Amino acid sequence: MILSEKRILISDLCKVLNTYMPEKQVRGVYRAYIVAATAHDGQYRRSGEAYVFHPINVAMILAELKLDCYCIVAALLHDCIEDTTLTQANIVEEFGTEVAHIVEGVSKLTGLEFHSNIDQQAQNFRKLFLAMSTDMRVMMIKLADRLHNMRTLKSVSRKKQLRIAKETDEIHAPIARRLGLNSIKMELEALCFEFIYPYRYKVLNHQTNKRYGNLKEVIVRIQDEIEHRLMQEGLDKIKISGRRKATYSIYEKMKIKHLKFSQILDMYAFRVIVSDVAQCYQALGIIHNLYKPFPGKFKDYIALPKSNGYQSLHTVLFGPNKIFIEVQIRSEDMDFISEYGIAAHWYYKSENSNSLELANNWLGSLLDIQQNSDTSIEFLEETKADLFPSEVFVFTPKGKIIQLPHKSSVLDFAYSIHTNVGNQTLKAKIDQVEVPLSSELKSGQTVEIITDKNTKPHPSWLGIVVTVKAKASIKTKLKEESASELIRLGEYLLTNALDYQGNGKPINEKKWQECLTDLKCGSKQELYIKIALSEVLMSFVLNKLQAKSSETSNRISIKNTKGEPISFARCCYPIPGDKVAGILTSSKGLVLHRFDCGNLIHAKHKGEQWLEVDWQADEDEEFEVLIRVKIENRRGMLASIANAIAKININIEHLEVEEHDYSIKAMNFVISVSSHNQLDKAMCVVKSLKHVHSVTR
Repeated sequence: MILSEKRILISDLCKVLNTYMPEKQVRGVYRAYIVAATAHDGQYRRSGEAYVFHPINVAMILAELKLDCYCIVAALLHDCIEDTTLTQANIVEEFGTEVAHIVEGVSKLTGLEFHSNIDQQAQNFRKLFLAMSTDMRVMMIKLADRLHNMRTLKSVSRKKQLRIAKETDEIHAPIARRLGLNSIKMELEALCFEFIYPYRYKVLNHQTNKRYGNLKEVIVRIQDEIEHRLMQEGLDKIKISGRRKATYSIYEKMKIKHLKFSQILDMYAFRVIVSDVAQCYQALGIIHNLYKPFPGKFKDYIALPKSNGYQSLHTVLFGPNKIFIEVQIRSEDMDFISEYGIAAHWYYKSENSNSLELANNWLGSLLDIQQNSDTSIEFLEETKADLFPSEVFVFTPKGKIIQLPHKSSVLDFAYSIHTNVGNQTLKAKIDQVEVPLSSELKSGQTVEIITDKNTKPHPSWLGIVVTVKAKASIKTKLKEESASELIRLGEYLLTNALDYQGNGKPINEKKWQECLTDLKCGSKQELYIKIALSEVLMSFVLNKLQAKSSETSNRISIKNTKGEPISFARCCYPIPGDKVAGILTSSKGLVLHRFDCGNLIHAKHKGEQWLEVDWQADEDEEFEVLIRVKIENRRGMLASIANAIAKININIEHLEVEEHDYSIKAMNFVISVSSHNQLDKAMCVVKSLKHVHSVTR
């Protein structure tokens, strides 16, 4: 386990390193300490402690994870380039290119903060993962650096404590979990909980200590009983440890399941470590014979490992004194991986390390996402979603296990097989029964994908998939297939916005080039595509081209919709004269909604790009609108209404009848009108009819 907070000396670090590192390498680490101490001489932390103790602590955290000498040396030097006169060239000369490469990667991340505006936050998040792609040890040092900063957070102001703790909870702890760094993850979570919710932490910690104190003898007894029974059955090379669950873990369970503290039953966990996989299942049977298992609480993470490589058997049992206990059973290798995660790779010095392979697969998918994400905000949101997965395990027809996040669809499965399979998906079967592509997957199902080379992704697919790989692949393909249509839409929207904001004044070429450069577009066509796909805000573009304030630049004027990439929402049926706004979509272009439409309000809350529209249509254009008529349930009423509408030369496009009760009916008419005046005339004519109770839009 990672050492608790205290002053760590270089002698303490060397003692730990001597347990797994050759003496020559330990001497190299000591030499790095001398260089770091000299470089940081005279520098102090906010707590008043000499600055060099920070890199020593960071190195100690990594030494406890048995990281290699290059990483430990880089940890000691990780702040030197940024904060001292030591240069990259000095480090190359003294310690070699590998150490210098890691230090450079960490230095690029120095000062990254995630509390600024959303775009800057997203750009910093992107830098974090790009740096990790150069060498995973860069992220290891960054996480150890954050852990030590969290341990010493009491020396800063309450405002800064909250900011750093929330950032750690959202970014660093989930990354540690994803990389299998269990000890770092647990300590970060505990510290975040303590700083974000100090009162809740204090109360809950007191309650757990109190309950544990009352049951301590029972816990020891259970541990002894399990050990005795396993040895009776011939499993003599075993290790057993018992513990209470972490305060943060208990709090999360209370929050997610809406439970009171008294309702948390399985607060105690026992870890049983045996020699191999066969003994894991043997031990499970023995323990189930000792204590009754709780139905539905068994999880086999050996056959189906977690996404970070974690393997173990989990079972919840009815223990003595009416307490519930969780038992985790794993082999020695599994236990090592569960504690050290990706760090195990450098200890084993094996390219075949399972945790490294899983981490690299995940990192590879993030690199795909960042290459296909045209905005840092998009990358931030999609990657954050990927950091909190709950797994589903399904099978291919040949029996291969595919692991996907919770709520994944059949289409996500297709893209997980291969991008081309996803792009050409025609239909799918679950357990040999044909199902819609939107069907949500459940563990244990067998999924078969039927492809057709003529099939292409549809924009609606973006609403079906949840995995970042699938979303990125669909967007890339849509851009390829729909480029000309998107260019037309983007140009139309920008032209109208410029006309509205600038009174038709032309934009000079210098302004255009500055705008394209700032928004990282190689051409106007590329900018038009980004506008159409909502990947750049219209207000940003107008600000660049006209230096307009964002308060006035989110509005466009439309005079003609015929033949343009504009459609009208079927939920609220806007017509000229209504106050309207448009939502940008890649499938229907600009979709106009009435300003009070519930779907528009929902879209705004979700952060979708919308534009306020000044809409003046041509007189010869007609638009569909829905009117709702409540009538007495009498024979011939439908004919009377239809005849009245026809007499004023208005077409009925669609009709639905709703039964309310025996005496009242409601009829929904979709009619075509060219203006508000024509709509008002139609509603007045219908309302004047006998037995009509109300006419509303």
